[in-house]
Amino acid sequence: MRIFALLLLPFLTFGQNHEQAKEILNQVYETTLALESQHITFTNTIEVPSNGGMKQRSSEGELFAIGENVRVKTNAFEFLSNGTTAYLIYPEDQEIEVAASDEETSLSPADILKNYQSGYSYKMAGQALVNGHNIQYIRLRPISSEEVKEILIGVNVKTMLLDNYTQFGTNGSNNIFSVKAYAINLPLDAEMFNIYANEFEGFYRL
Repeated sequence: MRIFALLLLPFLTFGQNHEQAKEILNQVYETTLALESQHITFTNTIEVPSNGGMKQRSSEGELFAIGENVRVKTNAFEFLSNGTTAYLIYPEDQEIEVAASDEETSLSPADILKNYQSGYSYKMAGQALVNGHNIQYIRLRPISSEEVKEILIGVNVKTMLLDNYTQFGTNGSNNIFSVKAYAINLPLDAEMFNIYANEFEGFYRL
């Protein structure tokens, strides 16, 4: 019986680790959903293998959200979603892409976290002090994916909000999202989530 218990212990520990990590992600999701508004400034870095090293491209951005309404502004594009329809806007190229809005296309923290509620294994991955904040890391591995190797999510332990995430691709590329500042429940102008045809007159629709 003692030998059996020792053999079983690693499986019990893995199960507890999995459930604890998933519970933290669920808590962050619920905390995010409860927010009246969000204003996030962030850095998005793309790394791709190149000539034996890694080629890196970073862009700064802002995210505004009220409920399902989300607007993201970066150097290269804007993203707008009202929960039903999503728009990707490329001002420099004068192009606009319209699609049905879902968790796969949305860039809001709540929808990002909702993506990871199923189809993954979860594991606690330690804590670190980042810019004075205690960050709990959680490692996710897709049960079946040809494109994603694993995902590392960092959670601010004090606020229980998303601090960063890194998606590691099976092709060696990395997509890194890092929060620089996270303001919540501030008054936002609801008008910024509207989209008007005359703003994009002459734009090519993809």
